[in-house]
Amino acid sequence: MVLRGGGTRSDLGRPPDRADLSLDLRELAGIIEHHGRDLTVEAWAGTTVAELNRTLRPTGQLLPLDPPFPERATLGGVIAAGEPGIRTVPGARPGDLLLGFSAVLADGTRIRSGGRVVKNVTGYQLTRLFTGSLGTLGAITRVTLRLRALPEASRTVVVPLPGNDSAAEFADRALAAAGAATDPEALAIVPPGTGLPGLPENGGFHFAARFAGLREEAEAPVDELVRRAGGAHETLEGSAEAAFWSGARDFSPAVPRARSEVGIALRGPEAGVLRTAWRLASLGPPIVYGTQRRALASFPPASFPRALRLVAREAGVRMEVQTGPPGFQAAHPVFTPPLPQAVGALSRRIREALDPAGVLAPGRTPF
Repeated sequence: MVLRGGGTRSDLGRPPDRADLSLDLRELAGIIEHHGRDLTVEAWAGTTVAELNRTLRPTGQLLPLDPPFPERATLGGVIAAGEPGIRTVPGARPGDLLLGFSAVLADGTRIRSGGRVVKNVTGYQLTRLFTGSLGTLGAITRVTLRLRALPEASRTVVVPLPGNDSAAEFADRALAAAGAATDPEALAIVPPGTGLPGLPENGGFHFAARFAGLREEAEAPVDELVRRAGGAHETLEGSAEAAFWSGARDFSPAVPRARSEVGIALRGPEAGVLRTAWRLASLGPPIVYGTQRRALASFPPASFPRALRLVAREAGVRMEVQTGPPGFQAAHPVFTPPLPQAVGALSRRIREALDPAGVLAPGRTPF
């Protein structure tokens, strides 16, 4: 049996060997309790991120998660995927914001971990296990999440990067610019030609930094950032800023799916990820998420062997195939280099403890 939410990240990980039944959890939707003074909310797992934030907006609060396609992405699906969004500020990953959850195991057993009080650590390990488990451990039915106050102001500075930099110069320049950004909410290095609204279609890479919070935080000086990145810059606010970050947010899986290409994620040391992304630009557009030590890229399936060779040039950089044409992930390695055997053995023991009959997505490998 395969669990399904909005279907925005259903192709993450190694695909299951069988899918005799699909259980759609989107009808489990709505807010159960909102505790404004505690900055917490409890909601059914089928609630979409966009709907939750629309409801919270009049209260001056929001859930600071940025999954692709938030109008479709469900809270349970975002936790099960475990993917970070575009924000670089500490505590803005799904696992950081999940205070507690309820779930149903494959045999029908109901479990609950954590609670709404921020200091509550009961069930901490189980909460971490379900984050990023891709629906292989149980069906998340309700979640308790940490919220934040809506920013008073926001602006984004976009700087075109020189087009004649080498891989090493590109990485050094991006790291220098990031180091000059004062408490940015988000950093991204975006390519041209993605076809996504809000992102540049011509030229080379662009370095972008978003500043949000109190008005003085949003208006932080950027002269040194701009100088280190390359010179001229553009400031985005309002709808133009929102469109830009929506494009950066939706890059994966929007670009690979639109082109019937392979979508991959890179993780590792910041400089190594930057240099690898620069090299992969010869195959297709990559995007780097600032100080997250993470990048995404899209390229034709025929370029996969060359991509493997380019990734192998940087020690410590790991590649994960996140999406691809039908059958691609079943026929190619999802993780490069392969995960350590100890990780696979631990994953199997956890699944055997919670789903001994192998009912949920048999063969699927989340980690």
